[in-house]
Amino acid sequence: MEVNQAAEIILRAVHDDINGSIIFSDFVAHQIQGYDSRTVVDLQGIYKKALLVLIDEGLCHRGMTADIIELGQKGIDCDGNYLKYVKKRDARNLLEKIRRILPIFTFALAAVGFYITYMKKTSNDRKQKANIAQHRKDSISQHNSNLQHGKGKK
Repeated sequence: MEVNQAAEIILRAVHDDINGSIIFSDFVAHQIQGYDSRTVVDLQGIYKKALLVLIDEGLCHRGMTADIIELGQKGIDCDGNYLKYVKKRDARNLLEKIRRILPIFTFALAAVGFYITYMKKTSNDRKQKANIAQHRKDSISQHNSNLQHGKGKK
């Protein structure tokens, strides 16, 4: 058994209880009934870790005594389904990371677009200047050719 499975079992038990609370030691004793001593110790450790996870997430909290576990507001919101809560949490964390990274990506995309536009404009300007220079050379060479053949003004 994994910690997530144990957390699902604990949260479901607390959610399904009519008072929204369980006595943790009785719950664990009921869950480990019929196992050998080594497995019992392993299961107790897993259930304790699962309880800490649930308390850290705000799904459950301790009651009047340390042995009473009560359902938290987040546990009510997710209807006692720990796996559903984990999926929502992971999706929320992924969206938060994307929200943080997206401006950097947008800036890089805008910078690349600006660079491409600049290079295209520079290339067009060079072509235009080269074309003008070529026309000037052609007109000067044509004018010189006309002068050599005597067709120009005297």
